[in-house]
Amino acid sequence: MNRFGLASRLLALLLIAALAAPLSGCWSRNELNGINIVVGMGVDKAKDDGYIVSVQIVNPSQVTTKKTSTSSFSPVVTFRSYGKTLPDALARLTLKAARELYLAHLRILVIGEEIARSGLSKPLDFIARNHELRTDFYLVVAKKASASDILDMYSPIDPIPANSLYTKLDTSDDIWSATGKVTLDRLIRDLATEGKGPALTSIELLGNRHSGEEMKSAQNIEPQTLLRYDGMAAFRNDRMVGWLNENDVRALNLLQNETHHTFLTVECPNEEGLVTLELNQAHARITAHRPDAFEVELRSQQDIADIGCKMDVIDPANQEKLEQLVDAKLVDLLQRSIRKSQKELKVDVFGFGSALHRQHPGLWRRIEDWDSIYDRAKIDIRSKTTIRRIGTTFKSMKDESRP
Repeated sequence: MNRFGLASRLLALLLIAALAAPLSGCWSRNELNGINIVVGMGVDKAKDDGYIVSVQIVNPSQVTTKKTSTSSFSPVVTFRSYGKTLPDALARLTLKAARELYLAHLRILVIGEEIARSGLSKPLDFIARNHELRTDFYLVVAKKASASDILDMYSPIDPIPANSLYTKLDTSDDIWSATGKVTLDRLIRDLATEGKGPALTSIELLGNRHSGEEMKSAQNIEPQTLLRYDGMAAFRNDRMVGWLNENDVRALNLLQNETHHTFLTVECPNEEGLVTLELNQAHARITAHRPDAFEVELRSQQDIADIGCKMDVIDPANQEKLEQLVDAKLVDLLQRSIRKSQKELKVDVFGFGSALHRQHPGLWRRIEDWDSIYDRAKIDIRSKTTIRRIGTTFKSMKDESRP
């Protein structure tokens, strides 16, 4: 055979292979009509130390825009089951859900408070080992409600409540920085980090629980039931020890350099009224001098968002006064939250021990009980605020509008 004939045959084989490639399938592919897509999962503690697992499943035929507004069928269905272990409970769910549970699209995992207080290690073991689960879903702790109750609530905005919870957490963390976004990867990393206690976002149910379980509740202009993110749950190792409020979480995000954007309000200098500033950049540095002595240096850049007094912000002296007021407020915010973690929660969620471990590994190796040292540690805080923009109006609108 000449080389042209061989080339023709090779070309034909390549053409056949190219045409056949799209026909090949994936051995692990799941057909949509043979699976239940799980977008939300809840884990509660049963009375006998077993687990009650709830899953929120998408109803594919009801999630299009046209149908959700007119259909009497719910866009999601929640099933729950009991089991001695998590995989046992999930397997039992097939008795009710009929199809195989598909976990790759999980958006939110809600953990009941009892589970959080008794320890996350056992439920996390299955979740971390499961090859089907991705690690980009968020973990939250149910506050004053069960995880099952949280997943039973309809959303007034998104037809899929789990998607609404995911988006709401993303948005609030980016704009207000008073919540934390914790994925599975992040939680495992925090659990493995020496000198720092983990924290998980907390979520609470507001209003009438029974009303929120009805689909028509999502059609009201003013919802009777809402799910709200409210601070975080603080952990010592894998056990929850208490709650961080909104200001505590803002302090936590500042110290961990995870504040994307937030607002601060201070009194107008020398007169009545308030000034609101928009914090756009912040960087904190923790320096460990000794196991019981630390220094925090916080630098931030802020824009003036609103003025409620006659102050002329173009005057450098007034800008300096504002910067000093903001510095004092930030220092007070950090001091109060750190003191709470030392005296009330008795756990270092801010990572001072982690800073000591990184900066002085030899000293850290000699420490047997970090929590007892952290309890009495002296932490000096310094803040340096720079006002970056004052806006296009130099005085308040109230003052500008006067004849």
